Amino acid sequence: MARFNNVNGIRIQMTPQEELELDASEAAWEAGADARAAEDVRNERNGLLLEVDAYVSNPLRLASLTPAVQALWATYRQELLGVPQQTGFPQTVTWPTQPEVI
Repeated sequence: MARFNNVNGIRIQMTPQEELELDASEAAWEAGADARAAEDVRNERNGLLLEVDAYVSNPLRLASLTPAVQALWATYRQELLGVPQQTGFPQTVTWPTQPEVI
């Protein structure tokens, strides 16, 4: 099936070279889908890590937590760090459950 470019409102059939270039560009875009998805998931994970760090890096707030709750937060943070190592990453991600904020 012929493909066309639109040049100043006029449909012009692509040359074989233009079609090859378009095919290569589309293949490259498709090949990068996993990398783009991984970047999106890492960005989301990094935002969650910033929230955790802002919460637990406050010495007064951290001192007010019981050792058990501190351990929950430490585990949650470690699970966030491990998200990229999950099987199925980046298409399938199981997000850890954030401990309750006190």
